[in-house]
Amino acid sequence: MPKLVTIFSLIVIVFLIDGCTSFKGFSKGEQNITRPIDNNTYFTEAFNRLNHLLIIFKKPRYKFQVKNIENVTSAKQAMPSDSKNFIKTPLILHMTSLELVAYEPIYHQMEAKTTGFLYFPDMKKNMPQLVIDGAVTQFDKGILSNSSNLDLDLEFGSGRGDTDFRYDHDNGDDLSQIALDLSVFKYKDRSYITGVATQNKIEIHRKKRKDRFGFFLNGSGVGYSKYNTLQQSKDEALRILTEYSLIQLLGRLYEVPYWRCIIPNLEPDKRVIDKKVKFFSKSSDKIKVKLIEQLIRFYNQESIIDGAISAKEKDILSQIAGRYNIPCNNVLSSDLYRKLYYYAPMFKENIPSDKIITPTKESLLPPLSNSVQKCKKSKK
Repeated sequence: MPKLVTIFSLIVIVFLIDGCTSFKGFSKGEQNITRPIDNNTYFTEAFNRLNHLLIIFKKPRYKFQVKNIENVTSAKQAMPSDSKNFIKTPLILHMTSLELVAYEPIYHQMEAKTTGFLYFPDMKKNMPQLVIDGAVTQFDKGILSNSSNLDLDLEFGSGRGDTDFRYDHDNGDDLSQIALDLSVFKYKDRSYITGVATQNKIEIHRKKRKDRFGFFLNGSGVGYSKYNTLQQSKDEALRILTEYSLIQLLGRLYEVPYWRCIIPNLEPDKRVIDKKVKFFSKSSDKIKVKLIEQLIRFYNQESIIDGAISAKEKDILSQIAGRYNIPCNNVLSSDLYRKLYYYAPMFKENIPSDKIITPTKESLLPPLSNSVQKCKKSKK
């Protein structure tokens, strides 16, 4: 009789589990191929902002070519052999302030010397000026693994172990990294531009979850297991890394505050700021005033870039110094310009509510007529 009870109980449990996990067939919607997803680019708004910066800074309109971005890691089969299209797509979609040349950067010499220009006369005029070069330099798989486990085992039956309930729960997370190097060289002489390069990496995860359930009567039983695995796409991670690195590369090339294009904002780039401050320090006083007036606009304030600061601009500059705690002992000092450039939000969306400036009628700065000009703190 006990055996019949055990068998009957196991059959009931099997049917219960089967009722929860049985295959019910795929719906028509599941059988249909999913419609394409237009996700544009991952940093669409950031590229649009960067393009806007190139326009307002009146940067030259260069002709670019993208060289093959090869996979030079030891994991040849794990990553795309060439990822230059990850660079070309955002340039074509968003960067209207530059041109992308389609043909290969290593020009065919025979074509150039013979019939190339005869049949294609416009090709000679459309040579690239700058070439984006780079490579996937690192793919480290499973460099870090974390796991956790929970085991539960309960026995019933007056100490005889006639009934046993078991439950196991496992968690795992494997970390991998991809690194990408990008640089720019001049097509004319193949010389790389000093300071214009990026070296970034991105992390991808492979997460595993496992649940196991078992129920036993008199040594016989039934078990149920469920496994979940999340593998982040290596190719998608490489595209995200490439677009991010491209924004940084162009920002360094054109020397613009690209870090304000990405939300949340990145840390200001010391390389770019150092170059801007170096140019400022070597400029005449009138040019310095114009550069200061330009920065006032980047705090979402009005200014006329004419080399002569108005009373309104003086007031705004004083309030900026107060809002951002910028020491202002000399209006035309390189240190003040560095701080103003460092904190400049560039876009209205980047300005915190506590930094919004409302100009007053009274000027809080003395005239800029002496070699040493002081600026006062804003009134409370």
